[in-house]
Amino acid sequence: MGITFRKETFRDDYTFRNSPEHIRRFPFPFNEDSYMYAVNIEPHVVGPKGSVLANLIDVDEHYVAEMQDRALVLAEDPLRCQSLPHMTLAGWDLLELLMEQQALGYPDHFTLTRDGDRWRWINRPLGIDDTFTFGDTSTLPYGPMEYITRQSQGDFCILDQRDGNLW
Repeated sequence: MGITFRKETFRDDYTFRNSPEHIRRFPFPFNEDSYMYAVNIEPHVVGPKGSVLANLIDVDEHYVAEMQDRALVLAEDPLRCQSLPHMTLAGWDLLELLMEQQALGYPDHFTLTRDGDRWRWINRPLGIDDTFTFGDTSTLPYGPMEYITRQSQGDFCILDQRDGNLW
């Protein structure tokens, strides 16, 4: 799958634009005329090939620029990504899910190779080629959640259930 990554910025000169191809991928039409911002969590149903829903994890033309901007944001404000120690295992689950799905959906751009707990992750668009031990945080430059969400579009939140509430 050939994705042409756009060189763009989201601050200062703000050169972000959607290409006509990207606009055509958007899941129009909406089923209602009024909307409110909310967290809508629902199962993802894979959609038609070429659509924004074709893979469980979407990677689009803005990927490289968004990841560069995310790195700037985290350098300026490292607390934008937080994971408490009791959530580290869930971070590894997230890392596994995102790596598997990126490699499955975009094999030209991502490769995940596993040999037991020894994993190799190649992210060609960002120039990353890392080998690490799954489950051993000391073998990554960041905790597992931060490591993989620095390489994944979207916002991420891992919740824990305690006393009948999500935290």
